[in-house]
Amino acid sequence: MARKRLTNGQMLQIVRDCEQRLANNESLRSIARSYGLQGKQIRNWRDKQLLLVNTKSTKKSTSRGAKGRLQEYEDEIMTWAFYQRDAGVPLAYKHLVIKAGQRNKFAIRRITHTSQTDPNEMVLEAQNWLAIMRPIVSAPDVQQKFILNMDQTPMFLSMCPHSSLNLQGERTVNGRRTTDSGSRFTVTCTVSANGDKLKPFLIFKGERSGRIATREFPTNPYREQVVLCCQKKAWQDGVNMEDYVDKILVPYLQEKANGVPCLLLMDDFSAHWTDDVKERLEEIGITPYKIPPGCTYLVQPLDVGICKPFKDQVRSKWWQWMMDQGADRSTFVSASRELGTKWVSESWEAITEVTIRNAWRKTGLSYFPEEE
Repeated sequence: MARKRLTNGQMLQIVRDCEQRLANNESLRSIARSYGLQGKQIRNWRDKQLLLVNTKSTKKSTSRGAKGRLQEYEDEIMTWAFYQRDAGVPLAYKHLVIKAGQRNKFAIRRITHTSQTDPNEMVLEAQNWLAIMRPIVSAPDVQQKFILNMDQTPMFLSMCPHSSLNLQGERTVNGRRTTDSGSRFTVTCTVSANGDKLKPFLIFKGERSGRIATREFPTNPYREQVVLCCQKKAWQDGVNMEDYVDKILVPYLQEKANGVPCLLLMDDFSAHWTDDVKERLEEIGITPYKIPPGCTYLVQPLDVGICKPFKDQVRSKWWQWMMDQGADRSTFVSASRELGTKWVSESWEAITEVTIRNAWRKTGLSYFPEEE
């Protein structure tokens, strides 16, 4: 039988009817049975009859809800509110909410998917990681040329800024955007500890064997400087990760002599650590190492000092291209995939060996402290 919930008014009516029937020597048990209830339920309602009378009859509960947590601050908040009104300051409910939040040490926080760790703890974690890695990368049989770090970074074919120079006092600041301002692609970068940089691996939105991959990429004039592929969301996944291994790492390892180990440092992104990827890395003689979560800005060379200047170069080229279109155009179109490939190729080429080497040798967090 489906459970039925009665309103406060219905419960009160049953209690009053019960009082009359009990006065006529009818048993509580028979009264309860006539309503399809348990005698205990009617007894409970009789005990809280006064509460039922003073509660809205259409509600199905006599509860007034959880006790407020700000009652101890009520006088302070109300005093503040009256003071503001006496001063002519208009108030809304949101102002009281903000005031209560300040008093109770609440604050608006950005939503995060993982708990934020104290920066000092991250530095300690990074130092522990380096304590493990330094003997490994400095072993006699390890060559810096084959100590690699890879990571991917998002790029956009439209990089319209969200702010602009404008005269003070203007209430509206206009800004024009390209017709397709959300076009994104991913660039996977790889560098070695001796300053080498491997080909960029570009992932555009599309089907792996679709029109873009089969018709457009083969005619791209920069296809020799980069590796091009497609993915439905233009992001790195396990399948593209295997392509990256075969098309980027395998050719680079042709220079490696037999018996020389190769180390690959990667963050904990799940696509880097699928069983197929780990198996493929093992087949070609690469040992992967997982950089601790939250420490990449301290000990991942690409994050430390390479991706920022690289992306600044790309943005600079996009900005110059936008300026060259002229301000008199009715609409601005997004850059083509060919242009994006060109900017990535030229910007990656501009990253110097010194920049790459320095990223592995961050002051205080160097993989090679003996070289400092």
